[in-house]
Amino acid sequence: MRSPARATDSIDDAILTEAATWLMEMHEGPLNAAQRNKLAQWRQRSPEHERAWSRASLLQETFAALPPGGAAALKQAGPAGRRKAIKLVAYALALGPAAWLAYHVLSEEEDGTRFETATGERREWQLDDGTHLWLNTDTRVVLDFSTTQRRLKLQRGEIMVLTAPDPQQPARPFLVATRQGSLRPLGTRFTVRERDQAVDVAVLQGAVEIAPASNAQKTVLPSGMQTRFTRSGSAAPRPCDDTQTAWSRGQLIAERMPIGQFIAELGRYRSGLLQADPALAGLEVSGVFPLADTDRVLRLLEQTLPVRMQRLTRYWVRVLPAAPAG
Repeated sequence: MRSPARATDSIDDAILTEAATWLMEMHEGPLNAAQRNKLAQWRQRSPEHERAWSRASLLQETFAALPPGGAAALKQAGPAGRRKAIKLVAYALALGPAAWLAYHVLSEEEDGTRFETATGERREWQLDDGTHLWLNTDTRVVLDFSTTQRRLKLQRGEIMVLTAPDPQQPARPFLVATRQGSLRPLGTRFTVRERDQAVDVAVLQGAVEIAPASNAQKTVLPSGMQTRFTRSGSAAPRPCDDTQTAWSRGQLIAERMPIGQFIAELGRYRSGLLQADPALAGLEVSGVFPLADTDRVLRLLEQTLPVRMQRLTRYWVRVLPAAPAG
């Protein structure tokens, strides 16, 4: 399914996400004086910030008039899945409430068996054909097994698949569908991650055939290699390593990873918004970190790097340069 068109008066995605975070904070209860002051300062940072807040204020009023499904979708995604809720609100700010509601409802209407994980959750299933399926944080797949094929649609997030020979004869092909194209594993173990405009694939055993959605030339990715593909084609393969599957063991492995990238990865496993200040661009992170306790990881960063944590709201943490000594 294609994403709906954004509003013509576009605003930077990061600013919309920050506005959505403020809305979620207000949804939990009235802001105190310090929070109201922080919100005022945020709105004054640029005209784009003020436009984002104007759109957020309009959204608050509009959702009250939408059909019950619109408001219910946000309420159901509330405290139990704040990161998901913030993402939904950011979508609504980008698209306009009516367009977002249509997109949200249509995206839910998918035949088949659904498997889903919440933010920070990782789970494993064994499918009816013997295939093993692992879901990373905030992931949703829809399984559609018929008499002619075994189809798994990745709607969001990241999976690892260990395919099994089909017990039915003739054997049905196993397919993984994504927004950018489809994958046909050739007796294999592999990972797939949906990004905003691309899909990452890493093959750990066997091989995977990649078929971009634009009918571009198919490619076969062999064992030990990874690539990124879009609707128009695949990038050059490169070797994969242990970091591709570390999440299945509850770990985040970083090897001289820029801190902005590290914080973005860590943020996938905690509710709310986690950001790194651009002033930290020169810092790198190395180590093996536990995904089950992201607060512990943030404390470790403060102890080992010249950084400090700024908690703007319950859901919004920024990693800033450490305060000057003295």
